[in-house]
Amino acid sequence: MVEKLKMYIDGEWVDSVSGETFEVKSPATGQVLAVLPKATVEDVKRAIDAAEEAQKRILALSIPERVKLAYKVAELIKPNIEQHARELTLEQGKPIRESRAEVEDVIPNITWNAEDLKRLETPVLRGYANPDMMYIVTREPLGVVGIITPWNYPWLMPAEYVMQAIICGNSVVYKPASYTPISAVRFVEYLVKAGVPKGVINLVTGPGEVVGQELARNEKVNGLLLVGETTTGEQVAKVAGVKKVTLELGGNGPMIVMDDANIEKAVEDAAFGCYNNAGQVCCATERILVHEKVHDKFVRMLVERTKKVKLGDPLKEDTDLGPMNNEPVVQKVERHIKDAVSKGAKILFGGKRAEGFPTKLYFEPTVIDNVTPDMLINKEETFGPVAPILTFSSIDEAIEIANGTPYGLSSAIHTKDLNTAFYFAEKLKTGQVVINGPVLLWDYHHPWVGVKKSGIGAVGGKWTLEAFTQLKTILLRIAKP
Repeated sequence: MVEKLKMYIDGEWVDSVSGETFEVKSPATGQVLAVLPKATVEDVKRAIDAAEEAQKRILALSIPERVKLAYKVAELIKPNIEQHARELTLEQGKPIRESRAEVEDVIPNITWNAEDLKRLETPVLRGYANPDMMYIVTREPLGVVGIITPWNYPWLMPAEYVMQAIICGNSVVYKPASYTPISAVRFVEYLVKAGVPKGVINLVTGPGEVVGQELARNEKVNGLLLVGETTTGEQVAKVAGVKKVTLELGGNGPMIVMDDANIEKAVEDAAFGCYNNAGQVCCATERILVHEKVHDKFVRMLVERTKKVKLGDPLKEDTDLGPMNNEPVVQKVERHIKDAVSKGAKILFGGKRAEGFPTKLYFEPTVIDNVTPDMLINKEETFGPVAPILTFSSIDEAIEIANGTPYGLSSAIHTKDLNTAFYFAEKLKTGQVVINGPVLLWDYHHPWVGVKKSGIGAVGGKWTLEAFTQLKTILLRIAKP
């Protein structure tokens, strides 16, 4: 049965004023899962107006009251993890084990930031040019915040940002990806059940060129957070004006394997980074740079490891790799592989869509060797289950290749030499450098930063709360009585 879902604006579940809708199809089965409203600019403006009016309601709640709201949301979700994991797998395509882990991760994400809010510190400074002054630095909410999230982690992304913006004292207009809005509806339902005040959370579904652009453009929106591809981030930033913008964008993560590396560990980390969520992760292992002395051994072991990756029904517990989420992302993978092969790369395993499945979105786990820096698969974010291997002979060459793209999100270096590890850590132009681990590595409380075209600002732990607040300084004269 196809479910008919609604948007949530000003405390009510509503349809679009136009009456238009769009379908959500399962990448796993091809079946229509739900029909949702296709928002108009008028819908978005109504949500923004409601959020503007409602901000006073969330500000009226004390920090302890807001923290209790966050914990209530987490408590409501906890008994229903399995139910939402199965629905997430059907909607997004990732294997059930990954879906279960994603929904489980929602709870500590929310509660961790609730604890961060309790301890959010700002300095008190004594005057220097004005010795009789004391400067008391505080943080205040931005006001109305627009939040736009992608389709690759439709439960985790709102859990990292939406409740956090609210507990900081903001009201929110939230736009999820149109490929995976069902998870967003479920998440917002919990916020409503927990007692988030009317108008403080608004959910608007529909195309980015309508909803996202209005959120960026509208002068009543004081802050904007977007997680998505770089092209979208650039478009939004152009129209956002001077509002506070935080962008977590694409990556092209290099994993560098030195000749002294633990090859078994490096192979395992490469496979995890390339095939987790079918490679549809901003911090996936997008490129593997292998020292020429260990190239043959590494490649042989990676191919053997890849052969063990089970592509199949994502609802089965033993499936390692499910379908990709949508047709455009599969076509991009195919374009990158075709370009690489035409320029001399060699497919060692996989390389094409798999047959015999309910949809055409199942793609074989792929290893491709002889990749060179001029190929699209090295220069752009592929976002698929592909392990492209480049070879280098010196540290300087590896650094040049790794840094030779517009992206700078996450990278990794595998070596037993501490000096080499820290040399790479300083030279690699990425927001994080993982030493002897996968490119795909994240925690609840460290700053997640993209450099170059991979983002603006920082999120994660207290940095998320800082993204949703602004500084204010109170200047106090302390004179001798």
